[in-house]
Amino acid sequence: MTHPTPDEPTTADPDVESGASPSGLSYRAAVAAAGPGRLRAILRELGVDAGRRSLGLDEALLDRLDEPGAVAELIASIGPDDRQALGLFALSQTPCWPAVAFGEALLGLGIDPSLALERPLALGLVAPLPPPADPDAPVTPLDRDRVLGMRLVAHPDVLESARVLAPGGDGPPPIDEPVHLVREADGLEPVLRLASLWQLADASPFKRTRQGDLYKRDRQRLDEDPALSGPIADVLCPPDDPVSPWLHLSRAVGLLVDEPNSDRLLAASPDFWSEHGVHLPQMIASRWIAGGDLRPGPGDDPGPLLGLRPAALLGLASRKEDQWVALDDLAAFLSSRMSAPAPPDPPKADRRRKADDNGPPPGDPMRDALRAALLGPAYLMGLVRVGEAGPSRRTAVQLTPRGRFVLGLGPTPPPPPRIEQFLFVQPNFEIVAYRQGMNPAQVGRLSRFARWEQLGSALTLRLNSDSIDRGLASGLSADEIRAWLAQHAVRPLPEGVSGAIATWAGRRDRLTFFASATLIEFGSSAELEDALADWPDGPAPAPIRVADRVLLVEDEAVIPFKRFRLAGARDYRKPPEACVEVGPDGVSIAADPARGDLFVEAELSRFADPPEAAPAEATLRRWYVVSPSSLRRAGAEGMTLASLSQWFAHRTGGPMPPAIRWLCRVVDLDGDGPPPPPRASRPMLLRVASAEVLDGLYQHPDTGPLLGDRLGPTAAVLRGGDPGPLREALGRLGVPLELE
Repeated sequence: MTHPTPDEPTTADPDVESGASPSGLSYRAAVAAAGPGRLRAILRELGVDAGRRSLGLDEALLDRLDEPGAVAELIASIGPDDRQALGLFALSQTPCWPAVAFGEALLGLGIDPSLALERPLALGLVAPLPPPADPDAPVTPLDRDRVLGMRLVAHPDVLESARVLAPGGDGPPPIDEPVHLVREADGLEPVLRLASLWQLADASPFKRTRQGDLYKRDRQRLDEDPALSGPIADVLCPPDDPVSPWLHLSRAVGLLVDEPNSDRLLAASPDFWSEHGVHLPQMIASRWIAGGDLRPGPGDDPGPLLGLRPAALLGLASRKEDQWVALDDLAAFLSSRMSAPAPPDPPKADRRRKADDNGPPPGDPMRDALRAALLGPAYLMGLVRVGEAGPSRRTAVQLTPRGRFVLGLGPTPPPPPRIEQFLFVQPNFEIVAYRQGMNPAQVGRLSRFARWEQLGSALTLRLNSDSIDRGLASGLSADEIRAWLAQHAVRPLPEGVSGAIATWAGRRDRLTFFASATLIEFGSSAELEDALADWPDGPAPAPIRVADRVLLVEDEAVIPFKRFRLAGARDYRKPPEACVEVGPDGVSIAADPARGDLFVEAELSRFADPPEAAPAEATLRRWYVVSPSSLRRAGAEGMTLASLSQWFAHRTGGPMPPAIRWLCRVVDLDGDGPPPPPRASRPMLLRVASAEVLDGLYQHPDTGPLLGDRLGPTAAVLRGGDPGPLREALGRLGVPLELE
C-alpha cells in the first residue's frame, strides 16, 4: 500500500502553510518567544503584578487568559474595529494568519491595522511569531518589508468568543440594472473532489519529500485520476492546477493527516464523514478563506491575495441580500483601500516569446484576482451567485444565504428539497447518482464503499471487491450497504449486485484479524501435537493451529516457555534478516531457525525442494535443494533471475551461487535463451622450460600459428592435436620435439 528510488518532487508543499496553524506556530510557542519586557507589559494590562522576575512570565500569562470567560471579557472591552480584527480568526477558524495578509484584509475592510491591533496585542489576545528583533519595537504597522514571514497567532479562545461584525460605512456601489442569466452552484464540487482524494489516499498513502513535496509518482497518480483531476461540470473560472488546491484543502480540513514520525500522508478515519460530513462545506469554506489551498514558498507571503478573500466577501455582505455588485466596481472599491495582488507568472511559452506591441493591454490585477477567487472556488462552494447585468452584460456577483452563513452574518440556509431515490445501480456494478439528491453526508457514505469514477452533472461510481472491503473495514456491514443502496435506488437492486456484495463480504468474513499474536514453529507435526496435549488449561484462549507445524497464541503470557527448547525468536516488525546458508555444492540451501522467520520456508519452496535424504543436522536446520525442475516451477509462478538474485542478496547476504546461476541459464529463467551446449575434445599440451621460451614460440612465424590457447606460463594447447607440423617446424630451426 505504501519506491525503490526517489522520484522528482513536484508541487510545492512546505510544512508552513498560509492561514493554518502547523506544528510550532501555536499560541504557546508565540508567548514563549516573547521577551520578558513585553510579557510584563501584557501582564500589567491584565492586572497581574509580575514584579521583576523574568522566569515563568509566559506561564503566568497563559494561566490568566485560560481562566473561564477571561478572553470573552477582554474582547467585550475593546472597540468595534478591534473586535472586527479578531473576528477574522473566528471567520477562518484558524488561530494563525500571515501578518502581511492580515493587514491587507483589514485595509480592505476600511480598518487601520495599527489601531485595530494595538489593544489585542497589548492584552495578549494576539502574539507575533517570530517576535520583532528589537523587543521594544512595535509590531505595527504591518509593512511588508518589516513583517514578511511573521505570523499573528491568536489565543485559542478567540476563535470561540470573537465573531465578524456586519460591515459598516460605505461599501461597493450596487447595480441599478436588472441581472439576467443567474447561476448558482450546489456547493458539492469541493466535497466530491475531496472525497475522491480521500479514497486515493485510503487505497495507498502519499509520500512526501523532505521539502514537503509529493513524490512524482504520487503526484502523477493524482493527475491521472479521472474523478479528481477531471473537468468541472459547472465552473466559471477553471483553476490553473486541478489537483493542488484540493490536496492542500484536504489537509487543512483534516481529511488527509500526516503520519507521525513518517513522510506519509494518510487518509483520515472513515468516522470523519459521520462526524463532520454535514459541516464539511462550511469547514472547506472557512479553510479556503484562511488560505488553506495556498502553499507559499520559503520567504514568500500571500499578502493581498489572501487578504482579498475576506475583504471581498465582507464587501458583498455590506449590500442588502437582493442587491448585486459589478465585479469591476468591487475591484475598484477594493483597489482604493488595499494593495493589488501581484499578477500570476505567465506560462513559460509566453515568457520565452517577446511581448507583442499590438497585443491586448495587461489586465487589472485586482479584477483578475477577484475573478479567480469569486468565480472560481467561492462560486463552487456556493458562497456567491453570478449573473450578467444590463445591456453591457457586466459580470455581477451577489452573496448567497450560504455565504452569509459562513461569514456568521446570516441564519443557516434552508436545506435543498429532499429526494429519496437518486441512484441507478446497474447490473455491471456501475452506480449513477444525480447531484440533486446528494448532500455531503451521502457523499461520505458512498465514498466508504463505492469508487468515484467521474464527477459531472451526473456522478458515476463503481462497486468492486476492493471498495466493498473498504466499506466493511470502515464499520459497515454487507446488509447495511445493500439496504442503503436499495433505499436510494430508483429501481430494485439487481440480484447480481446484491449477490456479489454478499460474496465479497463472505470472503472477508473468513479472515480473522489479530492485532498482535505470537507464532510458535515446531520441528515436526508430532512435536506440535505433543505440545498441544501438554498445554496448561486456563481462562486464556487456547492456541490455534495455523499450519501443520505452527501454533498461534494470542496472549504471549500464557505460553509455557519452560516446557519448550527455543531455537530463536523473531519480531516481525523488523526487516528480514540474512538467515540462509548455501552448502559447499552450491545447490543445497539451509534455513537457520535461530535467525529465520516463518516466511523463509515459504520463499524457499517456490524454487527449491526438500532433499530425499536429509542431512544429519536437519533436525536443527531445514535443507532444500535447487534443481532444474524446481527452477522451472519458479519461472511458471513468475519468478525471474533478477528477483531470485535479490532474494539471495537479502537472505544469504551474498551473491547467487554460480551453480544455481548456471541452472537458471539452463532452464532459461532470464528469458535470453539457454546457453550453447559445452564441447569436449582431446587437446595435446606443449610444455617448455620457461615462459620466455613459450613467448618466442608464439611470436615466431613458423611455430606461432601451430599453437592454440595458452594454459599457463609454460604450457599451451597444440592446434589440431597433431604434433607433426610442429616437429617439422622445430626441426627446420634445429630444435627437437620430445613426445611423452
